[in-house]
Amino acid sequence: MSKNFLKKDKIIIASKKIFYLKVIGIFLLAFLVSIIFSIYSNSYILESHKESYLKNFELNNKINNLKEEIARNKDYIKKLEISNKEINNVFSKYTDAIKYKIATAEEIKTELFKREEKILELNREINYYKFLSSSKNLNNLISIENFLIEISNNNDSLEYSFLVLSNKSNMNIKAKYNMYFHDQTKVIGNKNNKIDLSIKDNKINFKNFLMVSGKSKINKKYKFNTIYLDINYKGKIYNFEYTVN
Repeated sequence: MSKNFLKKDKIIIASKKIFYLKVIGIFLLAFLVSIIFSIYSNSYILESHKESYLKNFELNNKINNLKEEIARNKDYIKKLEISNKEINNVFSKYTDAIKYKIATAEEIKTELFKREEKILELNREINYYKFLSSSKNLNNLISIENFLIEISNNNDSLEYSFLVLSNKSNMNIKAKYNMYFHDQTKVIGNKNNKIDLSIKDNKINFKNFLMVSGKSKINKKYKFNTIYLDINYKGKIYNFEYTVN
């Protein structure tokens, strides 16, 4: 019986050894697998980190390059701003100079115009007194000279001008004038053949002399060769006529 018991103990011990050996083998295999997995995992992680590092490195290089380019552009923009400011200052100086020259030229032109007007006024005065000294019509208070008519190309209007003079110097004269013609399409002597020109403002107020001018519309249907000018001063009519060519 003791022999059988010993055999059983040996068998149990051998079985335990085998079991432990299997456990150890499995543990070693698992440990080896875990080491291999860890190595491959670390290698993959390192490769991933390496790729990320390279990308980050390239990105940082690009960012640095862009920063340098921005800095260069800022310097260039600053130079352009300084140059633009200098150009604006020069342009402003030239503009001020040109404005001054223009203003000076305008002042000179205005002054010359005033002097020319003064000369013309003096010439009118001289001509007026020449007129008084040589006038053969001293019995009439008013004289009319330089009566001119210009008819438009389409015969629907006319422009007129005349010089009215006083035979008494420094006398203030207030009068009215009107202009008319006789329509040749109607019988001469017919009261209805007198056509008055439309004049908006026919009042004149002058001392010594006055140049009068204006414009009036006419109807194309009328035919005439003479235009008459009447100046009414206190009921007395002073007339003049212009023959149309």
